[in-house]
Amino acid sequence: MMACCASAASSQNVQLTAKINGDTFRLGDWIDVHVDGRISNSIDTIAPAVKDSIGSFELVSATRDGANTTWTLRVTSTDSGRVFLPPIPFAYKVKGDTATRMAYTNSFFISLTGLAINPQGEIKDIKPPLWAPWLFEDFMPYVLGVLIIAAIAGAFYYFYWRKRKLKAGAEEEVKIIIPPHREALSALRLVEEKKLWQQGYIKEYYTETTEIVRRFFEKRWNIVALEMTTDEILDQMKHVPESLTVWKEMETFFRTADMVKFAKGQPTPSDHENEMRFAYDIVRAMVPKTPVVEPEQSNQPAQEATTNVR
Repeated sequence: MMACCASAASSQNVQLTAKINGDTFRLGDWIDVHVDGRISNSIDTIAPAVKDSIGSFELVSATRDGANTTWTLRVTSTDSGRVFLPPIPFAYKVKGDTATRMAYTNSFFISLTGLAINPQGEIKDIKPPLWAPWLFEDFMPYVLGVLIIAAIAGAFYYFYWRKRKLKAGAEEEVKIIIPPHREALSALRLVEEKKLWQQGYIKEYYTETTEIVRRFFEKRWNIVALEMTTDEILDQMKHVPESLTVWKEMETFFRTADMVKFAKGQPTPSDHENEMRFAYDIVRAMVPKTPVVEPEQSNQPAQEATTNVR
C-alpha cells in the first residue's frame, strides 16, 4: 500500500487524504486513487472539482462510496517514469453559506513503466472501453421523447391517414433505398467540407473517415465491420475479389488510422490527404457493376455502357 498523508485540506472543516494501492504501474493502467475525508458537521455538500484531467493524468471516473466521505478517482496517464499527481481539488459549501470553498488532497509521485512494443505485433487498445452505468435519470429524457413522439404519431395517423384510407384507400409507401456506395461517397464529401484535420481535429478526422468505410463494408458485404479490428476486416475482405485491386491502399488506410486513434501517431498533411483519397478509391472499387444488355437483332453497334461514380 502506498499512502501519502502528509498534506491535508487547507480548511479546518475538511481534511482530505489521497492514497493508492501499490508503488509502480504499467503505462496506460487504470490507477484507483482513494480519497478519505474527515469532514465536520458544518459541511453541507462536497464533491471532487475535476473535469477531465489531474495534471498529466486523465480522469476516467469518479465515484463516492455511498453516503460515506470516501471517493475513488480512477486515472490513467501516457507518460512514463515518476509522474507527479498534483493535489486533487474538492469544492464544498458550509451550511448557511452560499460561497463555494476549495479543499485539496495531498500530492505524490506515481511510477509508470513503459510497455514493450513488438513492431510486428497487432495494434490494439491498452485498456478496453469503460462503460458507465445507466441511471434512471439517464433514461427519463428518452422515455419522455418516445411518449411525445408516440402521441404526435397517433394524432397524425387518426386525423390524416385513417380519414384518407376511408375516402380513397391507403396509398402504397415508396421506400427510397440509397445504394451503399452513394451513401458512403456523400458522407466522405461531408467530412471533407468540415476540414477537420485543417483545424487540428486529427483524431476526429480519421475516426469519421474510417467509420464511413466500415459502415459501407457492412451494407455492401454484410459483415459487422464496425465491431471488428483492422486485422479482422482485412481477413474478411481478402475473400472479396474487388478489394484486391485496392488492397495496398485499404491496408494503409486502416493502419494509419489505427496509429492516430490508438498510438497517438502524427501523420503529415499529405498523409491526411491520402487517407481521404484512399477512402474514395476503396468505395469506388466496390461499386456494383451495371450489367450490359445485348441489343436484339440490329444493324447498329451497341453503345458501350459506362458507369461514372463521383
